Amino acid sequence: MDARLIIDRDRCAGTGVCLPIASRHLQLADSAARAVDGTTIGIEQARAAAACCPNEAITVCEQPPAVFRVDAPIVTLGPSGTDAQAEAYKHSGQVRLVDSFPDAMRAAAENPGLRALVAAGYLALDAEVCMADSWVDQHFTYTGVLQLERCWESPTKPMCMAVRRDIGRSIATVATHPATRVFAARYAPGARQVSVQAKPLAAQAAAHAEVDACIASVDIAARYPQLEIRAEFAPTMVWLLYVKVGRDG
Repeated sequence: MDARLIIDRDRCAGTGVCLPIASRHLQLADSAARAVDGTTIGIEQARAAAACCPNEAITVCEQPPAVFRVDAPIVTLGPSGTDAQAEAYKHSGQVRLVDSFPDAMRAAAENPGLRALVAAGYLALDAEVCMADSWVDQHFTYTGVLQLERCWESPTKPMCMAVRRDIGRSIATVATHPATRVFAARYAPGARQVSVQAKPLAAQAAAHAEVDACIASVDIAARYPQLEIRAEFAPTMVWLLYVKVGRDG
């Protein structure tokens, strides 16, 4: 199995201790490690590079998308139609949906029979559009309680910007999950972004005329005859699977 190395530049101190282990795949630039574009590394070598980092700034991402099954229920973000649900069903026949990724982490911490599936891009904003929570916050909150079992990259469901059919070309507001804000800014520049907890809720908000447009999955937006899909794209997402520390199997 090959992998890619993802560097958290905010945590990397530029010690260079990882370079001898992965010299073809990492280099120092601007006093921080940087992954060399277009290269993959063996999974064991990748794990060794990550383990030697004193600041835990290296994440190992399995590449290509991992094909595996777990003999346990996976709990992840709802409502029905999220990328998290679609990804969870690739790896388990038992998927439970909750209102947020923190709820998923909490459920796995309380029940060793569950796995929690979280997107590395998870970000929650408060009413002032300031960061209120993130995957990193959740990861550190459960240090010693949950352990990272797997990390991998996988394509999302096809995504789109969908617009209400009754508003013309001018878009004043767009509903978007915080993790997809970049697409809202790209396809609706200048529009005010309205944050929702999941992409299906963004499509719902647009269809109910609460906003002019949304960033949503194509299959969900297509359910609403009120919406017109104006742009489609297919990015990837990094996923993380957590299990309770000390669980056998």
